[in-house]
Amino acid sequence: MDAQCLPTIDIKLLRIDKLKFGLGADCQTLPAEAIRYTVSMLRSNAHYFDVIMEVPASGGELRLSMPAWTPGHYFIEDFARNITDVKALDPTNGRELEVAKTSKSTWSVKLNGSKRVKVQYPVYAFSYTDTASYVDNLHALINGASVYLYAEEMKGNPVRLKLVPRPDWKVVATGLEKVGDWEFTAPDYDVLVDSPIEVGNQEVQSFETGGAKYEVSMFGEAPIDRKKFVGDVKNIVESTVPVFGHVPYKRYVFLVYFNDTARGGLEHLNSTVCFVPRFRLVPKEEYDLMMGLFSHEFFHAWNVKRMRPRGLGPFDYSAEVNTKSLWIAEGITSYYDDLVLRRAGIYNVEEYLDAFAMNINEMKPLEGSRKQSAEEASFDTWIKYMKQDENSPNVSMSYYTQGAVIGWMLDMTIRKSSRGGRNLDDAMKKVYGQAFLKEGRGYTDEEFEAACVELGGQEAKEIFDSRVRGREDVDYDRYLGYAGLRLSAKDEHAGEKGFLGARLGTDGGRTTVKNVLAGSPAEAMGLAVNDEVIGLGGMRVAQDKFSFYVGTMKPGAAIDLAIARNGTLMNVKGKVGARTTFEFRIQPLKDATEEQKSLFKGWMLADWKPQLTYPEYARSPDRKQTLDYV
Repeated sequence: MDAQCLPTIDIKLLRIDKLKFGLGADCQTLPAEAIRYTVSMLRSNAHYFDVIMEVPASGGELRLSMPAWTPGHYFIEDFARNITDVKALDPTNGRELEVAKTSKSTWSVKLNGSKRVKVQYPVYAFSYTDTASYVDNLHALINGASVYLYAEEMKGNPVRLKLVPRPDWKVVATGLEKVGDWEFTAPDYDVLVDSPIEVGNQEVQSFETGGAKYEVSMFGEAPIDRKKFVGDVKNIVESTVPVFGHVPYKRYVFLVYFNDTARGGLEHLNSTVCFVPRFRLVPKEEYDLMMGLFSHEFFHAWNVKRMRPRGLGPFDYSAEVNTKSLWIAEGITSYYDDLVLRRAGIYNVEEYLDAFAMNINEMKPLEGSRKQSAEEASFDTWIKYMKQDENSPNVSMSYYTQGAVIGWMLDMTIRKSSRGGRNLDDAMKKVYGQAFLKEGRGYTDEEFEAACVELGGQEAKEIFDSRVRGREDVDYDRYLGYAGLRLSAKDEHAGEKGFLGARLGTDGGRTTVKNVLAGSPAEAMGLAVNDEVIGLGGMRVAQDKFSFYVGTMKPGAAIDLAIARNGTLMNVKGKVGARTTFEFRIQPLKDATEEQKSLFKGWMLADWKPQLTYPEYARSPDRKQTLDYV
């Protein structure tokens, strides 16, 4: 499609209450099947995008829809809630067409013979997240699913996009192909949605490696050395590509947002959006964890965006799409995000093992890991993982965490069965090559399992039976032992301390119960979520003192709590239990064999040592604590 064959739209004429479009003479050469979007940011102070969509039409009705979710984030967001009005006209004669809303996310346009339709609508964009869109007087983030309407039968049509920025904005960063000043192209709607855009005056640094170009767009202030930061991103890129041995894009864009507290990222075809709390970049441990976010999202350029579960495409934007494979898509990516940091030299051995142990710390102590398999967690993400409540630790376990642990189990098994000659990389290459490169399709669960079993043998098959489909506890020492390692409690005296099994929080100055662990002393004595804890043993006590005092009690000691439940004062009594071990660390075996040491070296790219020295770092106050039970 010729980049010059585009209608000229004078966005300054656009009004919400009146339809006024200026059309250039070149609109007659616009290909009949093309869909054209124009997104204006001139009302940035009011946090609105003004969108014009031009679409071919036939028959008596044109049905338009707004996505209910965005790929990569398995949660119904109902983006149509941010559209306040939809209007349409026939661009050949300016005749206004009747528009009716037919469901929460769809509109019907009566054509009355029109062959092409212009649709105008405003989008309120004031959600600063990796899935939604945002605009103010400083910059704009466009996440496609929250901005672009689509016609279901025309999602495969070619697309042209024109941006109209504020006059003082000069910089745009996106994975879309540029075809003119502020103009871009996409082969279809899916690619358009899969290409976030940052517009403003942000800093953009670039580098080239492995025959591809990379851009790092950075908005917001942060107390970091940006040259080092971009260098670490480059190291991540160069340590990830060998896993698959193929670069599927010519250009890749990292959209980075340094901010106060928001953390998260979302993968896209040749780009990613990453939100980073700026002050979590200061302590080294926190900086490295944040680099794991970039490692994770970049790994998705292969695992999800190309090597995808068959159930995740083509996309149905209107409803939940269930798959049992998110433990592969997200979980194995979570295994590699830290492993890539080790391969890149960002983590040393102890730092990596400490980071990996976080998965064990989350999975091993909690009852939810014994109530939900990896496949079950994947399938139920829409109603469980993405809608967690106070009982979630007792009944569910993240497919991110389970998948990271399973990926590690498979990696250790493949390395052991091949005497270090193969590893999980080979299984990923096999599935990627067969399903995506050779046949251009999504893989099946059976296909992924077969690749792992081919490399890891019967023991790999047992992992799928016991943990992928089953709910059995993981024998961590078994797989650590392959590399001359073992698991130990970080606090060897944990069992000597008092424990109730409740997580407390402060709400308006009141100490309240946030979670109660299944099978805990707190559950046995009748303590419940939302109870206000007022006193202990006849004494009023605040949260910090309560936590300290319970920890000093001996297991088996009687305890009497004064609480308020729904405004009613009462006492609950019971016995303190022994504190559960929540934090573990990985230590060397005393008598590791040469085979174990060799496997360790192949995995960690360093010699096995008889002693590991773990550093201690100051943790950011923004960091979420997940295992702070009393």
